[in-house]
Amino acid sequence: MENPVGRLILKPKEDRRLRAGHLWIFSNEIAETSGADDNGGLVDVFQARGQFVGRGYYNRHTLIAARILTRHSEVIDTAFFIKRFRKALAYRESVMGQVRSGRLVYSEGDLLPGLIVDRYEDRLVVQLFTAGMEKLREVIIEALKEVLAPKGILLRNDTSYRELEGLSSSVEVIFGEVPSRVTIEEAGVRFMVDPFAGHKTGFYFDQRDTRAAARGLASGRRVLDCFCYSGGFAINYALGEATSVLAVDESEAALSLLAENAHLNGVENIITTERANCFEKLRNLAAEGERFDLITLDPPAFVKSKSKLKTAIAGYREINMTAMKLLSPGGILVTCSCSMNLADDAFQSVLRTAARDAHRTFRVRRFLTQSADHPILQAMLETQYLRCYILEAL
Repeated sequence: MENPVGRLILKPKEDRRLRAGHLWIFSNEIAETSGADDNGGLVDVFQARGQFVGRGYYNRHTLIAARILTRHSEVIDTAFFIKRFRKALAYRESVMGQVRSGRLVYSEGDLLPGLIVDRYEDRLVVQLFTAGMEKLREVIIEALKEVLAPKGILLRNDTSYRELEGLSSSVEVIFGEVPSRVTIEEAGVRFMVDPFAGHKTGFYFDQRDTRAAARGLASGRRVLDCFCYSGGFAINYALGEATSVLAVDESEAALSLLAENAHLNGVENIITTERANCFEKLRNLAAEGERFDLITLDPPAFVKSKSKLKTAIAGYREINMTAMKLLSPGGILVTCSCSMNLADDAFQSVLRTAARDAHRTFRVRRFLTQSADHPILQAMLETQYLRCYILEAL
């Protein structure tokens, strides 16, 4: 059945970015609309001269007013999403092999803006960020059931992005059964995940490659893991034969989950957890003259909007400078930023300034970004948000 579709006409020359592969249309780029459900309804997008650009959805209440779903005039239904999900799965299998847990759909990176689907073995966690995807909820769920035959689907609609779209917040099992704890395996490491209340959808799949790289550096080292969450890095360090790991986080729930994961992997005797503010803990350790051979900084996004960039840069600079002071000669710093609004050149500048203020010299051993199940769309810099540098103190 053909979708009811409105029309959206762009101002002159505002189609250039879209034709290069970008998927967003900002409110000030629109000349007029007609016949459109302005709260997430489907629209056909046309350039000022009348040429078809693509089909997407429209929300007049947001700065990003429309998002492109397809460059063709095709029906957006269950069959459409089945095709897209199969492509997403095939891509991941081609670059990562058979992986039972990971991100199946990464929004714009999979040409499905506003949709996240994470796979935890035979359970799925779905996030709908936009009014447009919310309207397509039923066909999305039916398509997921067809492609993956999951035992359960959890809808984690509790992100702040939904508020910007005028949507309510909720967490609900909408198909089958989803337990409060799900066990997954990554590169031979087992993790217990809380899909209902854990960060993101329960686990940071985007750090898969960085965890693997960091584990290979741990042997014989005394490790400090800041912003440790449920132990993604800490468990890997312990299994990588670190002599000790101090894991620090403000969240009691995260540390409790880390303890479960340490026991699950038989490394509870290597890892010590501490509930503390990581900024304060780093300062205190420096004041006490402590030294570590390997330090990880994997903080939450400090830059949620460009207006907060200056404050966020100061925060990144402080934690990196203090961590650099704590490193032993030849020590390793694994430092990350998941702030989309902090560009790579800005993050590198932060690290250079931090090293200068710490009176330390470093070389870059490796740069990593988000794992392959979070594909980066070449035409959309916004799809690359994770930056990790492995630095060696000289």
